[in-house]
Amino acid sequence: MGKAERLQPRATGHRTRSHLRGASRLPRPKCRSSPGNSRDARRRSARRRARSGSAVIEIIHPADRAAWLAARQQDVTASVAAAVLGAHPYTTPYGLWAEKTGRLDPDAEETEAMERGNLLEPVAVTMVRKRHPDWTVIYKDDRAYYRDTERRIGATPDAFVEIPGRPGRGNMQIKTASEAAFRDFWQDPDTGDIIPPTWIAVQAITEAKLTGCAYAMVAVVVVTWRGNLRLHVVDVPLHEKLWIRLTAEVGRFWALVDSGGEPDVDWNRDGQVVLEVYQNSYLDRRDMSADHDLDVLVGKYKSLKEAEAQAKKQAEVLKPQIIYALGNSEAGYTAGWEITARTQQREAYEVRSSTMRPLRIKPRKAENATNF
Repeated sequence: MGKAERLQPRATGHRTRSHLRGASRLPRPKCRSSPGNSRDARRRSARRRARSGSAVIEIIHPADRAAWLAARQQDVTASVAAAVLGAHPYTTPYGLWAEKTGRLDPDAEETEAMERGNLLEPVAVTMVRKRHPDWTVIYKDDRAYYRDTERRIGATPDAFVEIPGRPGRGNMQIKTASEAAFRDFWQDPDTGDIIPPTWIAVQAITEAKLTGCAYAMVAVVVVTWRGNLRLHVVDVPLHEKLWIRLTAEVGRFWALVDSGGEPDVDWNRDGQVVLEVYQNSYLDRRDMSADHDLDVLVGKYKSLKEAEAQAKKQAEVLKPQIIYALGNSEAGYTAGWEITARTQQREAYEVRSSTMRPLRIKPRKAENATNF
């Protein structure tokens, strides 16, 4: 069993510049080590229980990615914590509920964006060390998972940093972004200041709080359209009020889960999640005849689908007329439109198996229909 590491503050003396002001300087929690005795992933885990007020922090060193995903399943993790505040661009409260209650399997597959981030993480560390040779960057890439066992909040910090002249140790969250995404979501269009998106700031703050760090920062590597890499390091203030609000919302989330309730569905964002949650049907015919609003909604859906089918038929008649006018030219124009129709080759591919529920609607027979 590995020895649990102790995060001790070092005397440091440098303060990074950032347009973000008012970063809190909080005392670090006192730590004590305790041996681990659980199975599977935790068998190889070094554990530390740190008390910061009433919080008990446990560190788990999972054996592999599967064990790491299993450890995260029991908590609201830093990467999606902003969802409980309604401030996450990809995860909603309902989506988080579906995942944490086992109704939706967490995506264990590595996306292209995740792969880019994982591959460039050590590159980012190297860039920080090169540009700040006086900083001590602690980077282990061991998926160490920190969790508040009472609040059920967890995090996997990327790296820690110790800066001369700056008291304590800092948490350094590492991100990557394309040049376009960085311009659209990180840079203020008027001042050019670099402002981390809210959900990333919440992630960095959560990691700092769980690891007992005195400050937090984000190191973002921007991949330019030429393929070059640019590094930006930005401080993230540890706003105490935000942390208090976040922990309160996480508490309400778990209380809702424990009570058997569920968050409201955001129909503009949660549609695909709902379809995945209810992807499997069973032999049953539900009576929903008393729901007048649903009856209206079903009628509206049917009308829209019929209009969509009709529009598709009309478009299929118009397309060959436009191609006929173009002939073999790949581009052309009219008085009001630019037209392109370049030849493209599509390679053969296999479609992965999937589960779906085709929705078919037809009017009820008059003798069975309910009049409203």
